[in-house]
Amino acid sequence: MNTRDKLIVTGLYLSKYSQLGLRELGFHSFQEAFNILGFALGGKPSSIKNYRDEFDPLFPNKRKGWHKRKIRDYCKVFYDEYNSIDFVVFSSLIKSLSLKNYELEKFIKTIEKKDY
Repeated sequence: MNTRDKLIVTGLYLSKYSQLGLRELGFHSFQEAFNILGFALGGKPSSIKNYRDEFDPLFPNKRKGWHKRKIRDYCKVFYDEYNSIDFVVFSSLIKSLSLKNYELEKFIKTIEKKDY
């Protein structure tokens, strides 16, 4: 997955899951998420915001996004491919894209839980 693809998928996630997605990723605001995720993915924070806005008309959230035009074809491809993924799996995907050593961190947390 190239940088643009990662930014698109992240924008889709933030549009679909909105506040729930922010909390799951540990953010308090969209601005914080855009900044941290944008730089972590090697892109611009504004790109994630723009992709979130692209997908907003497709989900029942308070934001209108880019409701006055049809979704771009290349974004529709991502919507069709990733929209049906459940919250836990989609959250894990976003974390794996944006966090270095995500699989190692996940493994360590599994071991720590067993130690209790």
